[in-house]
Amino acid sequence: MIQFIIKPALRWSQILTLGFLVAAWPGKSGASLAAVPAVHGVLASQDEPMNFSLEGKITKLEESKFTATTGENILFHVRYNDETQIKQQDGSAASAKDFRVKMTVKVEGDLTGSGEIVAKKIEIEQEAGSKSAPPR
Repeated sequence: MIQFIIKPALRWSQILTLGFLVAAWPGKSGASLAAVPAVHGVLASQDEPMNFSLEGKITKLEESKFTATTGENILFHVRYNDETQIKQQDGSAASAKDFRVKMTVKVEGDLTGSGEIVAKKIEIEQEAGSKSAPPR
């Protein structure tokens, strides 16, 4: 499931990205939107990214980023760094070296104006029938 948290002040590029994701696959994208009220009357910055989460399969691996699909022909580019928390499904520590193509991951992070997701947390899902972490 994809979850968006929309803040009161959005850039047009963010609105267009959301509109494409939701309108292109109505009822199929698994997207959900939630409004976030202004705190004490202060609006969110237009440069502030939106909270974003997804669960999908890795289709392409590159240095410090990967591409994932949710299975609805929607591709997401996920960037990670040394501050990104990477864990196995059971909560044990993992690293980017554990990522594999076709592996299912859960990502929590920020959707940037360019449509890229900057990951704060990545959880590696254990595949059905798999008893251990992927080989290193």
